[in-house]
Amino acid sequence: MAIKSDRWIKQMALEHAMIEPFADRQVRTGVISYGVSSYGYDIRVADEFKIFTSATGELTVVDPKHFDPKSFADFRGDVCIIPPNSFALAKTVEYFRIPRDVLTVCVGKSTYARCFRADTRVALVDGSAPTLEEMARRHEDGELFWGYSIGPNGRMLVTLLDAPRYIGRDALIEVVLDNHESIYCTPDHDFMLRDGRMVPADTLRPGDSLMPLYRQVARGYEMVYQPLNGHLYPTHRMADEWNLRHQMYVDEPGTHRHHIDHDRRNNMPWNLTRMNASEHIRYHNQENYGDDFDPNEHSLAIRDAFERLGQDPRWKEEFRRSQQQRALSFWHDPQYAAARERLLEQRQHWSAEWHAAHSTALKQYYSDPAHRARKSEISKRVWSRASNTRREQQREVARNINLRQEITGEAVRRALDQTGSIRGAARLLDCDRSVFRRFPDVVHAFKGTRARRNHKVMAIRELAGDHDVFCLTVPEAGNFALDSGVFVSNCGIIVNVTPFEPEWEGFVTLEISNTTPLPAKIYANEGIAQVLFFQSDEPCETSYRDKAGKYQNQQGLQLPKM
Repeated sequence: MAIKSDRWIKQMALEHAMIEPFADRQVRTGVISYGVSSYGYDIRVADEFKIFTSATGELTVVDPKHFDPKSFADFRGDVCIIPPNSFALAKTVEYFRIPRDVLTVCVGKSTYARCFRADTRVALVDGSAPTLEEMARRHEDGELFWGYSIGPNGRMLVTLLDAPRYIGRDALIEVVLDNHESIYCTPDHDFMLRDGRMVPADTLRPGDSLMPLYRQVARGYEMVYQPLNGHLYPTHRMADEWNLRHQMYVDEPGTHRHHIDHDRRNNMPWNLTRMNASEHIRYHNQENYGDDFDPNEHSLAIRDAFERLGQDPRWKEEFRRSQQQRALSFWHDPQYAAARERLLEQRQHWSAEWHAAHSTALKQYYSDPAHRARKSEISKRVWSRASNTRREQQREVARNINLRQEITGEAVRRALDQTGSIRGAARLLDCDRSVFRRFPDVVHAFKGTRARRNHKVMAIRELAGDHDVFCLTVPEAGNFALDSGVFVSNCGIIVNVTPFEPEWEGFVTLEISNTTPLPAKIYANEGIAQVLFFQSDEPCETSYRDKAGKYQNQQGLQLPKM
């Protein structure tokens, strides 16, 4: 069974009236495209809709065996608004007559879906980054996925990524980021700017700042950068918040968050639970030290030893000298090289947290006009006593900050390696430390940290040809993070259509679902979905016409029948 091309579709429409009315080319100007495509036909939605609603204001159950007509509001017009997390029924403009040896599959148009190429990777909270195509296969087996979203108040949160799926084929553009990664998407796919606004991909320009996803590991736990306040925040706390929002358990005082499989990077909400705080501490102590470990006895023994030592007046001086000797030995003895390396790696994480907290404290301090005035007065008094020599030195430093062109990135790295610090390297090169701002990559490489590059747009390019495209839905927030480190909108419109069986004919009834928290707009008499045709090697033994199916020759918008 092979998919049929545009030539076959045109021939069948002409000779057998398979599609009426039939557009023998894609109509694109001013509308969502419809008509014949390379390997399919883009169908239109008519201007007649049934919008699902709860007229009584009470919870309404959608029963496929007994659809209540009172649950639908009839609407006719050029634009239909589907409420958030609701759906509408509609019919096609086209009337179909399916040959006996043909089966069709109908998929939603990427114009409504806004899609990505199949190999686009999505950031998940368990530390993995599968492609959308891989997620779609795993979703069919019942697997659930959680990723990162920016919530309505601008705060990052963990959220469910629902229904990853194949959408169809479409033309794509390439968005190149400043970390040299490329994102391939439909031109109308919305990207989130740093200020929270959503803009289509084809309107992005080089230099635009996108909402970033920054992640790092501290003490084995993943931390994410919260764009709302600039602080690092543990991912497992956000996953815990998801569980609380969805009443997986309650927020009881005196409890700790616990990773069920002991993997601190696996922050899928199902892997988190709440434990009594003391039981949680005892659990991990016994895990580390054995079943006989008693934390209370351990703490009391240490306290008693220090109390006994403290009674000896010579103890303090001896203790100070021993500590000094240990410190010198640690930093110079080769046997501690591995331990020093581990400590320096930890200090890199600590320094990032410390700098974030210190930056916030400084901003709060200097936001007070009284503090700013006091600092200004102190500075004036200091410089009023400064000599002319010092003033001239300071002026010379200021003049040379951006004039030391002989200082290259290679020179900076050599100085850093030789002295072991930015301050020492600046002294060696006889320059101000501000010169090093020209070389952020060199400084990050020396510190062992990653330069934060993944949220600036470098280029936008068109991609030749049509490609398989996929997307997913985020009911809670309407956006999600890609592994490349930016946030994009989700696919909110799902078109569900039963395959057209051999020798079925009629107008097609469409179910258009809005899975977003916002109203969705559908344009009548414009493209809504794509039909793919597959022809068998031989006609079937029993067709839909032979079975006298209940939807044969349907004319209007049909509710499910039993």
